[in-house]
Amino acid sequence: MHPAEFRTVRESLMLTESDISKLTLVRESQIKAWETGVEDVPEGTAGLLADINREIEKRVAKAMKAAAQKETVTLIRFPNFAVFRRAGPDMKPIPSFLAFKCHCALIMRLRMAIARTGREITVCYYSETQK
Repeated sequence: MHPAEFRTVRESLMLTESDISKLTLVRESQIKAWETGVEDVPEGTAGLLADINREIEKRVAKAMKAAAQKETVTLIRFPNFAVFRRAGPDMKPIPSFLAFKCHCALIMRLRMAIARTGREITVCYYSETQK
């Protein structure tokens, strides 16, 4: 994976260099070196990021099928990590410490995909009182 692609995918997943550092157990300075092209992005690390990206895209596709017959679509996002954690949505196989950020990336991508179809979209916060 080219350094610019690595950074683009990381950012599209709403992950920071610190998140990737935790995922790979590599120093942030090393990740910066990969992203600036000073060093090649290791295949394993690029593969991990590509796997997470594929998982998010798979979920977008599934949600698009579910929304296909609806004139208007309401997306529910979590206002913060604490509410996300209490609600406990299944984001496996995405590592739990990245799941909230990946959920946010999923909502963003899904909103853009639905907007391209011309349908109305509302994004609301999940409410623990309205389960």
